[in-house]
Amino acid sequence: MNATVETLPNCLATLRVEVGPEALLKAREKVVSGYLTQARIPGFRPGKTPRALVEKRFTKDIAEQTESDLISDSLKLAIREKGLRVLRVRDVEDVKMEAAGLSFSATLVTVPEFELPEYKGVPVTVPSVTDAKKEEAIDTVIEDLRARQADFVDMAEDRGAAMDDFVVVDYTGTIAGQPVHETFPKVGQILSANEGFWVRMTEEAFFPGFCGQLVGARPGDVREFQIEVPADFPVEGFGGQKLDYVVTIKEIKVRVLPELNDEFAATLAPGKSLTEVRELVRTEVQRRNEAELDSLKRDQVMEHLLSKVECELPEDMARAESNQVLSEVVEENQRRGVSQEMLRENEKELVASASQTARNRLKGSFILSRIAELENLQPTREDMLDRIAGIAKRAEMPIEKALKEVSKRQLLPQIETDIVTAKALDFVLAHAVVTEAAAG
Repeated sequence: MNATVETLPNCLATLRVEVGPEALLKAREKVVSGYLTQARIPGFRPGKTPRALVEKRFTKDIAEQTESDLISDSLKLAIREKGLRVLRVRDVEDVKMEAAGLSFSATLVTVPEFELPEYKGVPVTVPSVTDAKKEEAIDTVIEDLRARQADFVDMAEDRGAAMDDFVVVDYTGTIAGQPVHETFPKVGQILSANEGFWVRMTEEAFFPGFCGQLVGARPGDVREFQIEVPADFPVEGFGGQKLDYVVTIKEIKVRVLPELNDEFAATLAPGKSLTEVRELVRTEVQRRNEAELDSLKRDQVMEHLLSKVECELPEDMARAESNQVLSEVVEENQRRGVSQEMLRENEKELVASASQTARNRLKGSFILSRIAELENLQPTREDMLDRIAGIAKRAEMPIEKALKEVSKRQLLPQIETDIVTAKALDFVLAHAVVTEAAAG
């Protein structure tokens, strides 16, 4: 066999293979032997049909299978001999099979070539968390829980609205006499009108400068005022516009928090005291902090590795990954209530961002796969079953059905890759040099 390789841009290579007559005859003989054993021809028992009759009856089939088998076998051998790291065979062309042998060309998608950076001792910095900050975080969670159970009562004091009060208002907003959303549809109808609208009086609530105009107003008062839109408002042409508002104060409310005692604690965890609830919160805050720190360290490790590697990527894989990322971004924005119009308006930015994210994901996967190869990190049977069990749980199906689906959709190789890259990232993180930033 003779094989030559031509390296192409974007992780492509052309492999030209020529196989001599001896290998061709050997491959054909193997195929014919199979037909002699399995062929069913009337008048002859299986395995007893004369060779000449079998070759005549199945001439075309024998030739096609010989060609297919020889291409497959010689391609694998050529790839191994040339030391190529192949992701997939994209095309097989220019196939010629004759008495002198077989020849063909294969276009291969190859693993990117790059020099693997030092991956042991990657520097990672995490924020220092003092005991005081931990207690402050616990206090914040408990105060949030109190706020969720707060009552709102009419203000008893004889005064007008003040910052940090809660007010209930009716309002209309216009630009040059037209409802705001009719002039600038992208900002939404909420800036144009509402009734019974609750606002907590802060500087930025509802719209910058809105609440400041309500200070001192009492129930029944009507305030008319103008607000200038900040110049950096993220809707084209809206910055600098002057919004005219007519606001009727209907009610002024005061938030009354439940008393911080065992009775309040029991509403959160029946049978638990305030001290016990605080310990439960402490455990949850610690778990959340550890998860955040772990995510921060992983992000820094990947940023470090990505910054040390420059390489080409298979364009078809990059394109597919980019489409996947873009789909994820669109779905997330839709869940957050972003309109189709806004998504179309920012299409170029979204596509560019998705493309960069996809390329980083892909490059990171190749880096981690190389590390896994060097460190001999392999998925175990338990790893595979755990991952498939997770798929089954998310899909709310029995694990047996999930196994069948995974096999049917040929997802096992991707699951193995995901497990291996995760193990590699864990390995790098375990060998990272972690430094705590000085407390601010």
